[in-house]
Amino acid sequence: MKFHSLTAFATGVLLASAGLSSSVLAAPLPAPANDFDFTASGSAMASYNSNVLSASDNNGGVKRKFDDYIFTFTPGVGLKYGGFADTTLAVNYSETIYRYYVRPSLNEELSNVGFSASRKQGEFDLSAGFSYSQNYNNTPSSTSPTLSSIIRDDVIDANAHAHWNFSEKFNFDAGFDYTKTDYLYSVGRTYQDSETYSLPVSGYYVYSQELSVGAGYTYSQTNPKPAAASPGTPGRSRYNNTLSLNTQLTKWNKLSGTANVGVTQNHIDADSSSGQSALDSTNLSYGVNLKYDYSEPLGFTFNGSRSYSTGTEGQNIQATSAGIGAVYNYSTNISATANLLTYTYSQYFQQNRHDDNYTSGITLTWKPYTFLSLSAGYSYFMNSSDAASSTYNINVVTASVTVNY
Repeated sequence: MKFHSLTAFATGVLLASAGLSSSVLAAPLPAPANDFDFTASGSAMASYNSNVLSASDNNGGVKRKFDDYIFTFTPGVGLKYGGFADTTLAVNYSETIYRYYVRPSLNEELSNVGFSASRKQGEFDLSAGFSYSQNYNNTPSSTSPTLSSIIRDDVIDANAHAHWNFSEKFNFDAGFDYTKTDYLYSVGRTYQDSETYSLPVSGYYVYSQELSVGAGYTYSQTNPKPAAASPGTPGRSRYNNTLSLNTQLTKWNKLSGTANVGVTQNHIDADSSSGQSALDSTNLSYGVNLKYDYSEPLGFTFNGSRSYSTGTEGQNIQATSAGIGAVYNYSTNISATANLLTYTYSQYFQQNRHDDNYTSGITLTWKPYTFLSLSAGYSYFMNSSDAASSTYNINVVTASVTVNY
């Protein structure tokens, strides 16, 4: 089962959120525009990155691993309109400006814009959106001995969602998501653009105020395109079908969040140019996103998943992850958030490649005023791979200030 062209639908879908990353204080405009809420934010961050290109220590005899000091500025604005009964419309825009101290050739400016709409229609909660974002980063799937820059890509996303409160005991959800990724500049010519469609549906039985249980089905399809540098090599399309049992915990014995477990059937098309046949596999899948409130100031988070994705070069990847984190609120304006450890095992189908990566870090935040936040943090990432030039680590130290109005 495939969807071949849903682009027309995606471009017609209204409004998705791409908004400002931190919470903001809404400032209502004077009458007669009091149905509008205007928000503005700005942040400045100084960071040290020990491995800017995500490179191994020695790529084919050429040293491509280097560090740099990076200054990042992110101004943003948002506008929300609530003048329609039971309907909210919002638009958000932000600009991210990177300035590299040692290698200014890596400087970049990125734009992010999003629209969103939500409506309460009787027993239905409806939402839809559209967003456009520009990204600037390297990933394990993009590592190579010759990579000498940071990868730029543009991502368009359109989505719609409906929640139906059928009764006090039953509710249902259905959605649609379309994502299009385009790689830019000369370095992007070696990577495969892609389009991904996802259709999730689910239903829940409300056992109690604290616990809901249900089942779900998700269809997802990715269509990569040939890289511009090798137009004769087609991308390998794939799709998967997932059936799952789902749980939602509002608050149960200090535990809240969601969890699901199920089975995913994954299909990868054949590649006639390389002689690779089609591949079908069926595997256990799961998703966990839970929080445990150990005490009033201290909480722990548990997350994990097994999912399929497409790499920058059209690779088909099954990733299995698990992680534990902690949140400590010393006071109402001082807090610490830690990723104690997240581990991900990635298997590249029909390639002799397996990756293990580890992530950890901590961020300290002080809010002397409701509109001002000061943060400092450290993060560590390591990718261990049996593919050439794909084993590397990164240390990042940051200090930032954020103003919201």
